[in-house]
Amino acid sequence: MKSEQCQAIVLATLDYGESDRIVSLFSLELGRLKAFAKAARASRKRFAGSLEPGNRLELTLQVRQDGLSRLERVEATQCYPGLRHDLDALSLALYGCELVEALTPEGHPLPRLYRLLTALLEHLDQCSATLADRRFFEINLLNILGYRPPLESDALHPLQNCLRTGKFGLISFSDDELAMAGRLLDRAISTHTTRPLRTLAFLQDVTEPRK
Repeated sequence: MKSEQCQAIVLATLDYGESDRIVSLFSLELGRLKAFAKAARASRKRFAGSLEPGNRLELTLQVRQDGLSRLERVEATQCYPGLRHDLDALSLALYGCELVEALTPEGHPLPRLYRLLTALLEHLDQCSATLADRRFFEINLLNILGYRPPLESDALHPLQNCLRTGKFGLISFSDDELAMAGRLLDRAISTHTTRPLRTLAFLQDVTEPRK
């Protein structure tokens, strides 16, 4: 195994044994990967609570192509404290992380998607989530991955506009446009996911009444 330094966003974690943790990461340089964090739950000094979904890290790891990589050093560069105080923002952030984990191939760098997820987290750190934010993220994610659905209908013009700007919060939807966009995107996402998304019910309960 060789050591690599990279930037990464924590997508999910899984406790392993008495004190270890397996971490799903989306890195700028290496794409999506899983890494073993030895004694992550026992050593406050080594990881200092940095291995939480949504946190952005600078890390050093021993990379394995055929199994779990191993975390050697972690430094949190942004923990987005605003997410921890707003259920709307937290639910969309967790959904965004799980969607990236579910739809991306392992070991394939996707810098545009890394920047999109970073932009989502930065936006939600400052602003409460809206349904329009969710649809903005989804259509841009599907577009980056080559899964974009057809957008010919006039009612889908807001989604077309979402692809012309990289900034959250600039595109407005009417109620009817949000409903149509939602049906289209939900169907497109379900086509490309192999399992139900754990965060989806939480997200819907928290954010869907808000437009």
